[in-house]
Amino acid sequence: MKRIIAVLLTGLLLLSAVGCIRISCSAPVMYANADRYTAGDFTYDESKVKKVEIEWASGSVTLKNGKGTLSVSESGAESLPEAEKLHWWIDGTTLKIKFCKSGTELTLTDLNKKDLTVELPAFVDLEIDVASGKIISENMLDLGILKVKTASGGASIGYLSAKEVGIETASGAWDLGMVSVSGNFKVGTASGGLTVDAITAGSVEVNSASGGVMFGKIAAETVRIDSASGAIRLGLADKEAGAKIDFESVTGSFRCDLPYENSGRTYTIGNGAMKVQIDVVSGSVTVE
Repeated sequence: MKRIIAVLLTGLLLLSAVGCIRISCSAPVMYANADRYTAGDFTYDESKVKKVEIEWASGSVTLKNGKGTLSVSESGAESLPEAEKLHWWIDGTTLKIKFCKSGTELTLTDLNKKDLTVELPAFVDLEIDVASGKIISENMLDLGILKVKTASGGASIGYLSAKEVGIETASGAWDLGMVSVSGNFKVGTASGGLTVDAITAGSVEVNSASGGVMFGKIAAETVRIDSASGAIRLGLADKEAGAKIDFESVTGSFRCDLPYENSGRTYTIGNGAMKVQIDVVSGSVTVE
């Protein structure tokens, strides 16, 4: 029960903290070393960059892997003054991309929407902070450590491979296709659904205040899902290896479409290889 209360509190914090990324308080965009940044589209050598950091206020962010000389560009900025164009700086081996010049004041009423496209080296570490806009990747995306914070907009990623994934989102649907993570896959969401067609990971952890959580096929050593409200669906990738599920609920329901053994709040499917903990306040849980 303590975990469930923590989920509700996490949702409120995400809505208040993540939901106020950079712009909603009508304060100037500020960042350090502003004089080192250059304005506008650019290219860079993949061998010089090991990490990419993106802070984007409004508009989509499209990601794709590339080789050799890589490009970064924005659409919708052609007529904007230089201060409102993207600004970038390679700090050592870290590429930093900002929405505009430091000191520029942006508000929700006059914010210019710009769509960003970034070519990334394979296996690079990536941090993205998006206030309002969708993260998009249609092709295979090979990354190192991926960390994402979004206030509104969600994501659509077809194929993702990474060492670790950490996602915090206040609002917006996350639609992921094939996902392979050697370490931890962790998602915290206040409002908005998470749909993953298929995932293989060392561990999976989802904290959801409101919104559905759907895994078409899931294979991991451990899975933990805490949800205040919303449907949860798990499709086991290996039904023979199966899962051992500990289910705790206030008013939620549990349904398993596979043969299982039940003892109290524990359900064992197949050999019980994957260890699963599910805590819900209200909402349905389906295992198939």
